[in-house]
Amino acid sequence: MWWRYVLIRPFFAIAGNSKKYNLKVAGAENVPHRGPFIVVSNHQSSLDIIANSLALKPALTHSHMWPWAKTDIEKGKEGPMGWALWKVFGVIPIDRSKKDHSEAIMLSLKYLRRGECVFVFPEGTRSKPKELKPFQFGVANLARAAPAPVLPVAVYKREEDGGLQVNIGKLFTLPPKKRMYEMLEDLEEKAEGRFIQQVETLRQWADTVPKDKKGMKLIAKMVRIVTDFVSRQDIPFDLFFRLAEEEDNEFIRDRVFELLPSDWKKVELNGQPKSLSITKKD
Repeated sequence: MWWRYVLIRPFFAIAGNSKKYNLKVAGAENVPHRGPFIVVSNHQSSLDIIANSLALKPALTHSHMWPWAKTDIEKGKEGPMGWALWKVFGVIPIDRSKKDHSEAIMLSLKYLRRGECVFVFPEGTRSKPKELKPFQFGVANLARAAPAPVLPVAVYKREEDGGLQVNIGKLFTLPPKKRMYEMLEDLEEKAEGRFIQQVETLRQWADTVPKDKKGMKLIAKMVRIVTDFVSRQDIPFDLFFRLAEEEDNEFIRDRVFELLPSDWKKVELNGQPKSLSITKKD
C-alpha cells in the first residue's frame, strides 16, 4: 500500500484539509513509524478509512496497511468508494456468512510477519452517531494469536464545526488472563499447550520492546515464529484461533471508547438485535 498511499495521499489530504471535512488528528505521536501492529477503530461512515489513513501517515509512508473488509464491498453493495479502495489498496476479505475468521487471521499473521499493518473495524458495520457497538471476536482472536501490539483509534464528527476528528491512543497488548493459565495447565503435556504458553510469553516480551525500527523488526520475527509453527499445523486451527475471551473483547473496546467524547455511549445487544441497553460514559 505504501507507494500507492504516497501517490494518492495528497489528494486525500486536500479533501481532509478542506472546510467541509476539516480533519484534525490528536495523538499522532503514538503511531509507530513501522509495522507490525494492529489498528482497531470505531466505524461511523465511509470516510472513516480515509480519515484513519491520513492520521496514520507516520506508519503508512513505510508500511502497507491491510484492512479487514466484508466481501459485500467488492460486489459494490457499499458504494463506489468502498469498491475503489478495495481494488486499489487490497484488503483481507471477510465473508460475513461464516462465523470462522481463521482465514482472515492467517492472512493477517502473514502480513504482520512482514512488518506490515492490519486494520479492523471490530463493530463489523457502521454504528449510529455517539454509539459504540459491541466488538466482534475476530480482532480479539487475532490479538491473542499474534504477539503484535494493538493501536486504538477513534473517529467521529466534531459537534462544534462538523469536521472530522481522529484520536489515536497508545499501543497495548492484551493482558494475561487467569482462565488462560487454567487452560494451559490442562494442556501442559500437549504440544498445543506448550506452544500457546510460548505465544503468551512472546506477547508479554513484545510489550516491553521499544517500538522503534529495530524493535518492530524484532516483533515481526516473533510473529514469524508463530506463523511458521501454525503453518506446519502442529496445533488445531480451531483451538489457536479462538483463544480470546469476552474480557479481551471488552478490553479492546474500552481502549477505543476512552478516546471518544464523554457523551458517547456503549450499546449492548444482549443477544437481542432489536433490544438495546445503553451504558453511559462516565
